[in-house]
Amino acid sequence: MGRCQDQQQREALFDLVLFLTVADGVITEQETEFMRNWLDTIKWSAEVFKEEYYNTALIKCYAAIKTNSTDDYLTHRAKLLIDADMKQQAMKLVREVAIADGKLDDAEQQAINLLSEVLEK
Repeated sequence: MGRCQDQQQREALFDLVLFLTVADGVITEQETEFMRNWLDTIKWSAEVFKEEYYNTALIKCYAAIKTNSTDDYLTHRAKLLIDADMKQQAMKLVREVAIADGKLDDAEQQAINLLSEVLEK
């Protein structure tokens, strides 16, 4: 797999996991810590710095929620995951971050259900 495609999958994976931190409308300290720790472990080959990407992606997540386009946003990002390993990692991580604050919100569960549907096709 090419380097660009690998980076595109890493970005999509990050976007999906980040979305779960904002799905319930509140980003807790535990969720922020989880995301920042995980982001530090991701191999990154984009010209945009990780922190800048984080901030831009966060705005896009909020925009998707505000415009009621979360299904489209999640589906689009999920379809960028091509490798079976990336799909499995996505499901594992979204579940982990969803419960990082100690509770699973309805919006988080709906996002997980949608991702499960899209990624299993």
